[in-house]
Amino acid sequence: MSFLLRNATQVLLSAEEIIKRFRDLVNRSFHVNGLGISYDQWMVINTIYKKQGVTQIYVAEQTRKEPASVSRILKLLEGKEIIERVSDRTNKRAKRLYLTPNGDEIHSKATRLFNMIAKDGFNGVYEQEINLFVRILDKVQNNFNKE
Repeated sequence: MSFLLRNATQVLLSAEEIIKRFRDLVNRSFHVNGLGISYDQWMVINTIYKKQGVTQIYVAEQTRKEPASVSRILKLLEGKEIIERVSDRTNKRAKRLYLTPNGDEIHSKATRLFNMIAKDGFNGVYEQEINLFVRILDKVQNNFNKE
């Protein structure tokens, strides 16, 4: 059991450090390049970019963020004219989310920077290793999702 505990702890600490470092690099790169968005904002922008007209609930599910956090991010992005909320035709209370032309431009620049940082991070890692790593993470995630 101590083998499992020691290794599980190391894996989780390493994963936490990798995520923190990656977020910091992305945030710094976005700032230096004058994009005026954060990593978390980019995650929301990217989700909307992939599927224009989604709802806030969909964005929260896809980004694994609390709805209240997504609401705050959307309010910021709307204020920066990166997204727009449009009333749903069948349910006037529901809002559909779309990127503005400014949002499309920011998404394009931010995605290029994001991909450059990710490419540097995975430098020297083979595709087969990444595929195995993803399969392992999926198994662990499924184990934690069992209730």
